[in-house]
Amino acid sequence: MSPTQAYYQTPGHVIAASISLVIIDIISVLLRLSARKRQKQPLKADDWIILPATLLTAGICIDLVFGVSQQALAHPLVIPADFDGNPFELVTPQTTTTFKVQFAYILMLPLALGCVKLSIVLFYFRVFFTSTQSRTYVLLILFNVFVGMWTVAFFLANLFQCRLDFWAFFHSAVDLEAHCPGTSYIDLALCITNFVTDVMVVCVPIPVIWRLNLSRKHKFTATAVFVLGSVAIVASLLRLIMTARMVSGGFDPDDDGILTITEYLYWGMIECGVAILAACLPVFQVLFRNLSWASGFGLLKTISRTEGSRPIILKQTVDVSHHKQGGNGNHGASDFSVSARSIETGESFPAELKSVNYLGGGKFQDVV
Repeated sequence: MSPTQAYYQTPGHVIAASISLVIIDIISVLLRLSARKRQKQPLKADDWIILPATLLTAGICIDLVFGVSQQALAHPLVIPADFDGNPFELVTPQTTTTFKVQFAYILMLPLALGCVKLSIVLFYFRVFFTSTQSRTYVLLILFNVFVGMWTVAFFLANLFQCRLDFWAFFHSAVDLEAHCPGTSYIDLALCITNFVTDVMVVCVPIPVIWRLNLSRKHKFTATAVFVLGSVAIVASLLRLIMTARMVSGGFDPDDDGILTITEYLYWGMIECGVAILAACLPVFQVLFRNLSWASGFGLLKTISRTEGSRPIILKQTVDVSHHKQGGNGNHGASDFSVSARSIETGESFPAELKSVNYLGGGKFQDVV
């Protein structure tokens, strides 16, 4: 009797999801780079580090597609007719390929997730022009260091989870359990810490936004922009629940080992793909400025100006309307109406003039 397969354990769905995620992520990164070019902004660390994250996610997707093509994923375990032992002791070309696909996956997963987290946090440096003395700056630096250490730690833990007995990973499930103690707990620790750091990444900018001098409506809109990353948290939570269930239940002879591995790999792939899309979305505002739903992304530039914890130089043109008050003399009071417009994007925003260069014709440039 064939085991029941969920939709995410079927060959067609795994292949379709893998290919779709690769295409969506590549388009997202290209749009991100296009937005930087249109804004005439240089590529910074947050842009560069999303590139290896995309390559690693593409590698995970290719890994899963290869596994399906070899019937090592999304296919029920094939037990030879003359085998009557424990299915977890079975060693066949199918199971060996499954374990090889899984090994490649667990090496790429922490690297991909770590790069996405670092890209998002480095993007916060670009948006919040915080000084080196502010608590926000120190928090982001510490969080970057933690994510970097987290990424390296779990990559090495997965690489050497069998110590130097690498053969055990490609043999049977029983050999894996005997020679690679704690494998399940490494997976569980990865899922727990990954979920916690995902929540932290989403929550970091929220207190900063609500300290800014913005209207309540704008605060809610700006907050919504940053919590877009919470869509990746859903996949992270699902993978955590599934891993916790596997660890608590142990090896169940009634479970199909290949379909169980397929489920674990599938949700990790979904999390990486969705996380890259979420990391790129806030940059798209310059490409979709005329759409009403994109207005929230335009607040990111205003946020960076309002945070004001260090001097910012904005290249812009300022229109100044000058009105004389106090009679016909030349000594009346002056009333200036100021309208600032970014040279890069054409966006209008409120600006406080402290030092300007007069261009003539009611124009000032290089507002500090």
